[in-house]
Amino acid sequence: MNRRQTLVGLSALAGHVLFPQVLEHLAVTVRALAQGDRDWRPEVLSPAQGRLLAEVVDTILPATDTPGAKAANVHVFVDLMLAHCVSADGQKAVPGALDAIAPGFMTAPTTDRIAQLERMDAPALALLKELTLLGYFTSEIGATQALAYDRVPGAYRGCIPLAPNQRAWATR
Repeated sequence: MNRRQTLVGLSALAGHVLFPQVLEHLAVTVRALAQGDRDWRPEVLSPAQGRLLAEVVDTILPATDTPGAKAANVHVFVDLMLAHCVSADGQKAVPGALDAIAPGFMTAPTTDRIAQLERMDAPALALLKELTLLGYFTSEIGATQALAYDRVPGAYRGCIPLAPNQRAWATR
């Protein structure tokens, strides 16, 4: 084993050690929000940026026949990931990109919102999209309403045909 492999292994180990703490903090925060505590305070972003982030994630993944990212509190997940799991460059890029969004974004029509996001700094937008999708599809709403969810899966079946118009499996 060389030094590079050792560092990669140690980094992966550190990530596995810290990630449960992030998930626990997220669960407590989302539970409080679900119980009506609307006093969420972002850890990395300002309160105004936090409100804007809620609209940004909802523009990235809007409500259709299933609830959107804002309903799943993905903006809370994104802020927690920025605070605990993203490099310092990412922690600086996302607030800077949010500050560059035009003031009327929150009341703008969807087409204008999308156009503004497309003008955003590419690495920051890619990070926001990645965290939005990760947060949404690992949330209760994403796993149970946007994906097909089998609460207690049976034996492993590697290849399961999908019925026409069936959603992808969340746990298979």
